[in-house]
Amino acid sequence: MKSDRDRSVRLLWEPPVEPSRGPKASLSQSRVVEAAIKVADAEGVDALTMRRVAETLGNTAMSLYRHVPGKSELLDLMVDAVWGETELAPKGHWRSGLEFFARQVWAMYRAHPWTLQLTASRRMPGPKAMARQDAAYAAVSELGLAAEEIVAVVTTVSHFVDGVGRTMADRVQAERETGVSEEEWWNGREALWEHFTPERLPMMTHIWNSGGFERPLDEFEFGLARVLDGLAVFIESEERPLVRPQACL
Repeated sequence: MKSDRDRSVRLLWEPPVEPSRGPKASLSQSRVVEAAIKVADAEGVDALTMRRVAETLGNTAMSLYRHVPGKSELLDLMVDAVWGETELAPKGHWRSGLEFFARQVWAMYRAHPWTLQLTASRRMPGPKAMARQDAAYAAVSELGLAAEEIVAVVTTVSHFVDGVGRTMADRVQAERETGVSEEEWWNGREALWEHFTPERLPMMTHIWNSGGFERPLDEFEFGLARVLDGLAVFIESEERPLVRPQACL
């Protein structure tokens, strides 16, 4: 018997040929995925059910199962579909290629923050996501890096974007659940600000009084530049240290 993961592989990498006309074209895998993305964008991934998607399409939940076996496979299809909204990193200077890749992923997360609520490490990758990853590897492929270094460089950039993205996604979810924006929530913490004293929190008090918290630098722009600066030091070093993973004890 095929596992759920095997079914996702087949659905992602061997998509069905869907009729473009006639009564059978009224409901298709692509329409189900499109409707599911709209639900997740508007209501969050926790609100996503086969029944909810069916309601938006004017169908029954059972009718969806002819095109998508279940919610797990649907989520895999949704993630790959939104990856398809991004563009491949162009060939050229490694830094511009990685920066382009990072900005495309960041734009995807901003448009679909629910993707960051999923466990990416066990989510079955599809052809669109893997093509973008492949192009990111290609951006640093001519630098003379070892294969594992190529992976590590791209992973470093990906982890940075994922980290900033999850913070953004948490804010979006909190605002959806409470109806209170991030700024409104912090502005309502007067009792906390009373404890910002030079004796207890000297540096935070200094930053507070200097307006540092009121003029935050763009988290994504500042962080991405620093990550790429650090990778430049590594890449341009004449004697790059190859860091091997420590053996598990």
